[in-house]
Amino acid sequence: MTQAVHETALAQAIDWHVRLDADQAGAETRLAFDRWLQQAPMHRQAWSALQSRLEGLDAELLQIRRADAPAGAASRQALLAPVPRAAQRRRLLASGSGGLLAVALAGWLVDRQTPLATLSADLRTGTGQRLVQRLLDGSEITLDARSAVDIAYGERQRLVRLREGAMAVRVASTDIDRPFVVQSAQGTVRALGTRFMVRQGVDSSLVHVMAHSVRLALPSGDELTLREGASARMVDGAIQPMEAPAVAPAGWSDGVIQVKDAPLGEVIAALRPYTAAVIRVSPAAARLRIFGVFALDRPEATLQTLVDTHPIDVRRWGGWLVNVDLRPQA
Repeated sequence: MTQAVHETALAQAIDWHVRLDADQAGAETRLAFDRWLQQAPMHRQAWSALQSRLEGLDAELLQIRRADAPAGAASRQALLAPVPRAAQRRRLLASGSGGLLAVALAGWLVDRQTPLATLSADLRTGTGQRLVQRLLDGSEITLDARSAVDIAYGERQRLVRLREGAMAVRVASTDIDRPFVVQSAQGTVRALGTRFMVRQGVDSSLVHVMAHSVRLALPSGDELTLREGASARMVDGAIQPMEAPAVAPAGWSDGVIQVKDAPLGEVIAALRPYTAAVIRVSPAAARLRIFGVFALDRPEATLQTLVDTHPIDVRRWGGWLVNVDLRPQA
């Protein structure tokens, strides 16, 4: 069984935990849960692993947050360390799939605080962190929460590889002989004396220009010059200019989510990198239209503001799981 199967089962178990704990959960929901539980041994193992981790979970998260740098790095390296195949087989036989699920869940919780996949990056941020870094040429990079870049300055160009998350850059104009280039998974962004932002998504890159212009380029050779105030996506081997996004692309660099008629789902997506909690939004609530400016650095306060100003309810389980749904009508 693959890690993807484990993660899918865990995600389904979390979803059932939320539904069963909801006030409106009735006999029909519980029968549906029983059917899901009986569909596969992996479902029962995922449910058991989840329940076994609930008690004392807040204390574990607090310990992760308080860990000093050497201890925290050592524990994360242990989680990332490769295991020989023979040892993997012995562990599988010794612990069973339930044990592997528990380990997967523990690693997932650690990752919610400190992204494990980017530990080797030159510059990176954890959950709820932003970083401003001045580079050797005088350019300035701002990283969003849960973001990572590698710096690869050479004789011919100043290259920054965006591995995850988002970065805003103010390019120094003193080093005109070496172009400043940001590389994402979909293409490159070359600065033309400018300030701009790039966000790496799952299968696309979003580029927004705050000053002057940039030139976007795909591996195919297609290019587009993007002017001040404009946005575009690089996706599916194409460059797609965008109308003004409902969520201000670079608002995060000022510590805010600035939205104009955006669905709540997009607002929550912008808030997720700033909290270690898993935020689950019902499909109906995700479609709710939102206007306003909300603080990123105080996610709990922002959620409460949304509750106070919109017809939604927020329920919490400890400090790790949040459910957002439409408020039941009287």
